[in-house]
Amino acid sequence: MAMAIKSKTNEEFNIVPGQFKSKKEKLQYIKEEISRRSKLNLRRAQNITLINSLVKYDTPFLVSSTAINKKTLKDLEENEENALKYLRNIINKGDGEDTDEFEFSVKDALNKILPPKKITDNDQIWVQYVTCTPCSKADVINLQDDLDRRLQTEQARETGICPIREKLYVECFDELIRQVTINCLERGILLMRIKKELVMTVESYQNLYESALAYGIRVLLLAEEDKKKLEEEIAKDEMECNELESEIEEIEYALNEHKEKDVVEREENRQRHKIEMEEKLKVIKTLKEKLKDKLSFHSK
Repeated sequence: MAMAIKSKTNEEFNIVPGQFKSKKEKLQYIKEEISRRSKLNLRRAQNITLINSLVKYDTPFLVSSTAINKKTLKDLEENEENALKYLRNIINKGDGEDTDEFEFSVKDALNKILPPKKITDNDQIWVQYVTCTPCSKADVINLQDDLDRRLQTEQARETGICPIREKLYVECFDELIRQVTINCLERGILLMRIKKELVMTVESYQNLYESALAYGIRVLLLAEEDKKKLEEEIAKDEMECNELESEIEEIEYALNEHKEKDVVEREENRQRHKIEMEEKLKVIKTLKEKLKDKLSFHSK
């Protein structure tokens, strides 16, 4: 067992057999290596601290494979229902059959309201909790200045729907909840409930908008189909109208031809009739002269 632990230690700190002359030098090297790694982890923790967040967080710490930190990871993965039950027990002061020995602290409740962040960096897991440091008037003023600065630097829209502005105001509200919770735990829990109600209302409006948008798209598609059918019917009717217009033009052309032909025939008939009348008048005149001559001869 001792040999296994020794081998594991040598492997962890990259110690080569025979590297040190005495155990004292080896222990001194291990202490320096542990100190160096702690400082390195601290610098890395400062580098991966959540930047661009209006909520104040503590310095993250590295989660290793120890039993305590395994419990920490298990607490991080706790579902929202258990967190709400824990907060309800705080409001009820631990009343109930299963909560006779219920104990709580502001830090635990704050971690339920604002869950810690889990960050993965180079296959290592870092955990960052919100800070429990009490706030002052200057912190509130700085929060307002940071909010205005972030709104300007991230080019958030002043009006209308803007995800950037929404995210920043949610972060600002979370920071206010953190500040209020430290001073009055029950008030912070109530603000958390109000926030969840607002989020649920916004999500309801989003679902309603998406549903209305989907309905509008369906209506638009049906209208497009109806429009296509109507366009086909219009094209068919226009084709029939064109055919009928062609027939009308043909009939009008034939009618004009008949009218011209009738005019020519009428003129010919009129000329012929005129000629016949003149001939008959000549004949009548001739007959009248003959009759007159005969009557005058008998009278003598």
